Amino acid sequence: MGFIINMNTLNFKANFINPVQIQKLDGNNYKPVEASFTELNLQDKKDIFSLKEASQDWGECYATDMYICSRDEVPDGNKKHIYALTTQKQNFEYLKPDNILGLVEFYEKPDKTNKIELLQVHPDNIAMQFGRPKYKRVGSAIIDSLKNLFPNNPIKLHSVSTAKGFYKKLGFVPDKSSYDSLDYIWNG
Repeated sequence: MGFIINMNTLNFKANFINPVQIQKLDGNNYKPVEASFTELNLQDKKDIFSLKEASQDWGECYATDMYICSRDEVPDGNKKHIYALTTQKQNFEYLKPDNILGLVEFYEKPDKTNKIELLQVHPDNIAMQFGRPKYKRVGSAIIDSLKNLFPNNPIKLHSVSTAKGFYKKLGFVPDKSSYDSLDYIWNG
């Protein structure tokens, strides 16, 4: 799937990056719908508030860690990003927490090997927990968007054991430079 990357900065608030296609449950079937891949501005109070509200709504999960660490210093010249996948299609100057379907904390590293630190899909959309989720392909759409933003840069991550198959389906392979069997890399 090709993307046209459009990083429109809206009043120094969340940046719309590109539209993505996910699937929404409609009766008994899933139908394609468009969502928005955006980057939160970690210096903007409204974006931090949206992150806080989403993390509180989702309960104790990685979104909470993203919110708690959102203002932390970033070491070693890394550049920190928090991206959101949302059903919102406009007015990104206020990202509505109820519309956020997934979040990712991502680091651009000086050596051009980037890292997914945390990835969280809204708990209601994790099939393993609640049967048929309202939305599917949220995590995949986030990963696909990152691959398109950084097509020539490897992306590393540390998986949880239950997500290994998910990452393998998206082209990640075990990271041979690591001794941890849950470390994966996508080589672009």
